Parts: sequence; C-alpha cells; structure tokens
Amino acid sequence: MSDALALAPSLRQRLPGWGTLASLLLHLGLAACILLLSPLRPLVVPPPQPVSVEIVTEQQYQAVEAPAPPVLATPAPAQDEAPPAPQSGVGTTPPSTATPKTDRGVVTATQFYAAAMLREPGMARIRATLGRIDPGERLVQLCNIEGLEQIRRADPGFSPDTLVAYAMADMTTTGFTLSATGGAFRSRRKWYRIAFQCTVAGDYSGVTAFSFKLGDAIPQDQWEAHDLNAEDADE
Repeated sequence: MSDALALAPSLRQRLPGWGTLASLLLHLGLAACILLLSPLRPLVVPPPQPVSVEIVTEQQYQAVEAPAPPVLATPAPAQDEAPPAPQSGVGTTPPSTATPKTDRGVVTATQFYAAAMLREPGMARIRATLGRIDPGERLVQLCNIEGLEQIRRADPGFSPDTLVAYAMADMTTTGFTLSATGGAFRSRRKWYRIAFQCTVAGDYSGVTAFSFKLGDAIPQDQWEAHDLNAEDADE
C-alpha cells in the first residue's frame, strides 16, 4: 500500500498538466491561422479551375431550344407487289447478237454505198482490180459490194463478208441491171439465201438501184454442192 502511494506522485510529475495542453492547442491554432493568411497558401490550397464559356446568338439559342422535326418513316413495299415492267429497249438483246430475221419481204434501198466504199483508202486494191476486168464482171462485183452493205444495214444481226450472186441458181444481166434469184451470202461462218436486183451507173462508178429479199439459212450438207465454204481458203 505504501509502495503504491509512493509511486503516485512520480506519475503525476511525468504527466503534463492542463496548462501545458492548453498552451499546445493554442500554438497549433495560431500556426493554422498564419498559414491561411500567408503568401504560401496557394501552394497548399489549389486555385479554382477556369470555366469555358461559349457565347451564342439569339438565333442559335432559338435553334437549340426549338424541338427537332419529326422523322417520317418510309413505308416498306408490299411483299406481293409485282416488279415494274422493263422499259422499251431495256434488257433486250443487243443488235450485234440479235437473231437475224429472214422472214421479211422485199427491201427497196433508198441509199447506196458502193461508190463511197470504193473511195476509201483500204479499197485501193479492189478499185484497181475493177478497172482491169470486163464490164460484165465489174457489174457483178459492184452489186456484190452494194449487197453486203445493204444486208448489214438492214439487219444488224448479220455480219456478211461474202456474197455469191449465182450460188443456188443462175443470174441474169440486162444492160446495167443484174437479177439474182438464187444468191447466197455468208455471215459468221453460215450461209443464207438472198434474191436481189441491182442496177449500176453507166460509168460503173456506183449503184443506182438495189432491192433484195433475205431467205433462210442454207443447210450445211448443201454447201459443198454449191462451192460454199465456212471461211476463205487463205484464212
């Protein structure tokens, strides 16, 4: 008991008194006030961040405040609706690959092309040949040149490269006119019948009249009998 009482004064001496504690708190408070008021405060308290401000006009403000127009949905097409019919000329076979028409009647030409064709630079050899042959043969060759171009223009489905006026039957000539009732022309390695009548100018410079009628394809088993070939021998 006496030992405990002896220790008590020593503990009271080691513990700080209320006066010391109050003094410590006072100093801390003064230090905080000095820190808040000193120039070092910006280093402790971060400055406020700048605010971005955009200036708008009255029209822009009204445009923002105005309600957006309603979006109209496009109606879906009916499932059972039939597709539109193609327009004329759309989706048809191009003229270069069209099936040739041989069931036409007699075609009477109103324009003639042999004279202009012979004036082309590429026809120089043929011009020279025509100048050396007799008038009867010249009549035939002029009519053949005219006939090929007339066929080509009459039906783009054909691409004629050879015409033989006497292939299937004999031809006849009267003055400057040639009549061929059994002619044949070749197009894309096939032969077709043709009947035509052709009249040339008196000086054999060109054709002045031409009429023709296209016929059916000639069966291939008849070609050899009429000296008709799919292509020229030198090709």
